[in-house]
Amino acid sequence: MKCILFVFGIIALLLCATVQAVDKSACSQPHEIGPCRKADPKFFYNSEKKACEDFLYGGCKGNDNRFDTKEECEKTCL
Repeated sequence: MKCILFVFGIIALLLCATVQAVDKSACSQPHEIGPCRKADPKFFYNSEKKACEDFLYGGCKGNDNRFDTKEECEKTCL
């Protein structure tokens, strides 16, 4: 029983590491406003400045380099 729990623990750690790596890939994408015109305040990671900056998201399409808060952006990308 302990062995099974240990195996599940290792699998969970590997899944967490994979999810973090995927999320961090968004940080290297350019920010995209998208074609719609909603003007929703969001944040993106500027890889040249190594900082999270605000922008107005159009509300549709775009890419994954878009965060609801500056804290979420910094937690993911820094």
